Amino acid sequence: MVKPPKPPFGCGIHLDSDGNLTAVQGWKTWRTPVAGASVQTLDNTGKRITITRLALIGPFALAARKKTGELTVVLVGADGDTATVKVKPGKAQDVAAWAIAFNAWSEANRL
Repeated sequence: MVKPPKPPFGCGIHLDSDGNLTAVQGWKTWRTPVAGASVQTLDNTGKRITITRLALIGPFALAARKKTGELTVVLVGADGDTATVKVKPGKAQDVAAWAIAFNAWSEANRL
C-alpha cells in the first residue's frame, strides 16, 4: 500500500506514525484513521496593496501585493466526524495542493 502524502509543515495538520490524520483545535486534538478520510478546502485568500508598500516601493507595489485572508480546511473522517483548521495565506497554496493529492490517494485506496 502506498503511503498518503504528508501535509505541509506548519499548517496544523499532521500524519502520525499510527496512520492517523491529526489536527490540533485549541486544547483538543482531533484524530481519524487515514483510510476513508477526505479533505475539503474553502479559499478565502486574496491579495491587496497596502499604503506602506505603495509608499516604499512605488508602482512596484502592484507586483508585491500583500496576501490576506485564510484557507479553511475541513477534515472529514470515514465515520463522518469533522475538524476545521484555519491556514494562513502563506501556506494556503501548499495546503490546497496537499488536499488534492490526499483526496486522490484516498480515492485510489478505496477500490
